[in-house]
Amino acid sequence: MTGVESALLVWLVIGIGIVAGVFIVARSAVQIGEVAYRVIEKRLDTGTATRQSLLLTLGMILAGLAVSFVAATAIAFFIGTLLQGAPLE
Repeated sequence: MTGVESALLVWLVIGIGIVAGVFIVARSAVQIGEVAYRVIEKRLDTGTATRQSLLLTLGMILAGLAVSFVAATAIAFFIGTLLQGAPLE
């Protein structure tokens, strides 16, 4: 495998990680809305709804932080490579 192929593979993995994190954030938001709807329909008590909403919100925050970390690391690596003047390997 050449250096260019390795670089492309690394960027592909970074992209997949970012997309997965964004999917988790979006899915958590949809599930929070679903919990609220079940409370409105009186199919779920408020204590359980609060607990579920807190867990989903915590998961959403952690996924957002993970995506931010991965993206920031990738951007820092890319800018560092550009500043060194070295080709991407």
